[in-house]
Amino acid sequence: MDDMDEEMIRAGMLYDGGKGIEEATNLKVAETGNKFLGEKSWVAETYTTRWYYGKLLAWTVKGVIKTRGWKIMSVEGCNFDEPVIRDIQIDYTQFESCVTDGQFLLEKNNIRLIIIINGANSVQIEASEKHRRLVKSFIRSINDFLNKHNFYKWKNLNFDGGISFLNAGQREWDSVILDPAMKKEIRLNTIGFLKNCAQLEKYGVPPKRGIILAGEPGTGKTIVCKALMSEADKITCIATTAEGMVQGGYIPELFSVAQALSPSIIFIEDIDFIGQERHDSYRGTPPLISLLAEMDGIAEKNAIVTVATSNSFETLDKALSERPSRFDRVFRITRPAYQQRTELVKHISKKIPLSEDVREYIVKETNGFTPAQIQEVLHGMVISQTAGGEDIMQFHQKDVDSTIALLNIRRTGMIGFNAKVGPDSRH
Repeated sequence: MDDMDEEMIRAGMLYDGGKGIEEATNLKVAETGNKFLGEKSWVAETYTTRWYYGKLLAWTVKGVIKTRGWKIMSVEGCNFDEPVIRDIQIDYTQFESCVTDGQFLLEKNNIRLIIIINGANSVQIEASEKHRRLVKSFIRSINDFLNKHNFYKWKNLNFDGGISFLNAGQREWDSVILDPAMKKEIRLNTIGFLKNCAQLEKYGVPPKRGIILAGEPGTGKTIVCKALMSEADKITCIATTAEGMVQGGYIPELFSVAQALSPSIIFIEDIDFIGQERHDSYRGTPPLISLLAEMDGIAEKNAIVTVATSNSFETLDKALSERPSRFDRVFRITRPAYQQRTELVKHISKKIPLSEDVREYIVKETNGFTPAQIQEVLHGMVISQTAGGEDIMQFHQKDVDSTIALLNIRRTGMIGFNAKVGPDSRH
């Protein structure tokens, strides 16, 4: 194995020293090679990425051709009569047209080269036998360019049968309404941990960490995740999907992506979906077993933090809920106390014309409500006033009372609709 092979393995790439994308690819490719290269003896070597890097690889090939100064003589079809050109998303709002299936016929200094993109996550480089070293050099350039210009690194991403950009919106960390000590600890064990990984390792602290945000629905767990994404400068944030987590191989690939793009934070919302406690008649699901292995198995993880949310913490398997080095901290997010409700109402009602008396009344009357329920009270008040078609809104205590009664929160503990709105409907 030469230095290039070792470098590609370290980068998570696979390298085939000459067999090609397929044993003979296909007749069209062979004919193009014979005709364009003009020789019977030519070398073909393949560079392969992880499957989720297919679009990145197509964009990389375009970039390498340009930066190395090759002239494109022609672009031919590969699996189809014509080359396939698609717009590839390379940032949140930026796209670039790239060949995802086709053959580039290149020339520079009277040397000819063919690059075959086979519609997946492999490229094949062909040249005459005497230019074998050039082919190896070109493959090295692809590897270096892909790693240096990986447009997924330090972005917010969805891992959903591939990698896609996630526009989670901005949520300032200062706008998260939680107990100040808890906010400090959450940030310290996520973003702060990743920023200080190198220093922590000097003292024997493993370069991986996990936290669980536990609390009933509507208490703000997702808002905390969004705020962490907004704060994560030069950190890759990867959101999972419930549908994806039940699929075989999803979780190992998820951690593989996170490692390749580290420092990373993995967000697993509703870990209850796969993390139910095991017992004599229930040995757990394959996703749970995979998660346990990935978070604290034989393979070392470096600069990865896992943030999970749970609506039913008590039902989680003890290997998740009571096992530091998988999830090291559990933060229980409860319904807001008086001071937190005051801050929450003030934050939500920035654009709502409320007097101080009405704002204070809302804080008092929403004791025991979740942040999501408080938000709905405020939004419901505004929506009710639009029924009159007036642009100027004025709110009084009776508007608060009627909205809370309509939502029926006190009676059921949940957002509903109380058809019998009246003086006694809130009791």
